[in-house]
Amino acid sequence: MLVGELRSLLKPPWPVLDVHVHPLGNFGPHRVADAAEDARILVAAGKRSGVEKMCLFSLHPTCPRQPTMELCRESNDYALAMRDAAPEVFLPFCYVNPMYPDESVVEIERRVASKEMCGVKLWVAVNASDARLDPILGCAAALGVPVLQHAWNNTLGSTPEESTPADVAALARRHPTVNIIMAHLNGAGLRGIEDVADCPNVFVDTSGGDPETGITEAAVASLGPTRVVYGSDAAIRHFGTQLAKVLGVDLPDAVKRNIVWNNTARLLPSWAEVTPVEEAAA
Repeated sequence: MLVGELRSLLKPPWPVLDVHVHPLGNFGPHRVADAAEDARILVAAGKRSGVEKMCLFSLHPTCPRQPTMELCRESNDYALAMRDAAPEVFLPFCYVNPMYPDESVVEIERRVASKEMCGVKLWVAVNASDARLDPILGCAAALGVPVLQHAWNNTLGSTPEESTPADVAALARRHPTVNIIMAHLNGAGLRGIEDVADCPNVFVDTSGGDPETGITEAAVASLGPTRVVYGSDAAIRHFGTQLAKVLGVDLPDAVKRNIVWNNTARLLPSWAEVTPVEEAAA
């Protein structure tokens, strides 16, 4: 069998929207010349696995854990340059650092209110339970966009300000009108799922580690079929490997379709122009 024929058999039967993608220049093994090359390689890799759209957040090529706001602005410029190279694929999120809450709000208003970006990305600079996140979440609420927050239950200990799912739950309870996408289902684990189960505004992406038997089913059982979203964490992980966490599990096709497209589509603002696919797939 030819490689192309094999790939066609492995592709999902529905379009895939990946909620968690980074430029190759952040973590990947490739060194790219510019944002256009970065976009070309990522788009081609995604399409081989059936990924049609990607929520993109640049953490800067140097990936500092506590970036200055100038580095955040450079990161956002890069994400937008990738969007310009492939506007039909990339949906950029605005990366900010809550160490600078006022400047973060200015940056979000500049990027999101102009409809250049369709969400907010928070990493490990400040713990999610910290009050410095409150102006950022308030801004996201006013603009009607989701916030993707890194989270992990580390068995060997977290970095100083890294958030756990329990920290994300505390943030969600303070801001019940903001949709929060908690990154890294496998990093959160069963304990992390239960930490956010009673927070209806928290959605969990499937990234973080390799496929693990039963974890996606457990998330759907605790959170329901609309609060789990597909995310790969590419370029750290491969699109296809991460899709196995959805396509290879014991769940109805309608639930899988929700996870790989519809659940994220419903979280994005109207200017992202991403709509659910139930009717088209029926």
